[in-house]
Amino acid sequence: METNEFFEVGKRLFVEGKMKESIESFTRALESGYDPKISHLSRGAAYIKLKESDKALEDFEKVIELDKSNARVYYYRGMANVQKKDFEKATADFGRAIQLKPEDAASIFARAASYIELGQLEKAAEDIRNAANYLAAAVQGYASTIGDRTHLDKVFAVIEGERRENALEINEDELDTIKKWLTGGISKEEP
Repeated sequence: METNEFFEVGKRLFVEGKMKESIESFTRALESGYDPKISHLSRGAAYIKLKESDKALEDFEKVIELDKSNARVYYYRGMANVQKKDFEKATADFGRAIQLKPEDAASIFARAASYIELGQLEKAAEDIRNAANYLAAAVQGYASTIGDRTHLDKVFAVIEGERRENALEINEDELDTIKKWLTGGISKEEP
């Protein structure tokens, strides 16, 4: 099999939800000389799906060693840090991703979610407002990456004011828009 074929098989398996098999294919792609940046990034994303955040972090560190200007790796490393409940590191990673790619709504939304966990509600509200133009894509990207509805539900409980002492200041139109987007379902995305 050609090096890129291992990678393509890994992508297909990832989309099909076969994470262990996709990891094996991404590993074979790496071993056969396929682009290490994209192979480590993709394998790390699969590790996140399996909630193996330490292995994911190892892959993301290798990508950063090769390319410090890759916004996507900082987003994914932030997601691995969310899984580890290290929201300070996650916030820093999402911030770096936003520096590199300011229109990255998924990173903006993810940073808002981490700010909520840190009790920094004003910063969270600001990020959510900044991401409002593309919040649907951000929510889908965040939810499909982390694969943990509980964490996402906690974020929206704060937004909706269920925990009144921590409620964000979002007007009714913004809240209606967020609810509308959420009811549209969450789709899978490629690694």
